[in-house]
Amino acid sequence: MSSEILRGILASSVQVMHRKVQVMHRKVQSVQAGGNVTFSCRLITNEDTLQVTWQKEIEGADENIATYSTMNGQKIVKSYGSHVSFAHSGLQASAISLQGVTFQDEGCYKCIFNTFPSGAVTGRMCLKVYGKQLPHVQLL
Repeated sequence: MSSEILRGILASSVQVMHRKVQVMHRKVQSVQAGGNVTFSCRLITNEDTLQVTWQKEIEGADENIATYSTMNGQKIVKSYGSHVSFAHSGLQASAISLQGVTFQDEGCYKCIFNTFPSGAVTGRMCLKVYGKQLPHVQLL
């Protein structure tokens, strides 16, 4: 292969790499039952984002929790409304908080940035919930 062709291939792969879209997030968080936790995601590249959606994975399916768009604002599904709130709502960064976490909240969550022209860009993070430690009593 000539060096000119190689330069062309390298230039095109660099352009593709610059167009790559990624989401920054923490992969796993732990919280004690009854505590609070915040999940946050940030779109690394500057894409035109139309909407951000939060979902929970439940038995192989994705259940909507909340969504944000400039047109419709913040929307939280009724069944989550009592203990989920937006800590930050924007089209490049988003965060939701869960208050009074229970063992049913354990599992994996997704933030989905619906962008143009790249389409849906997803970050995935998981929550581990642990029980309260009982005081250790030593018998004499």
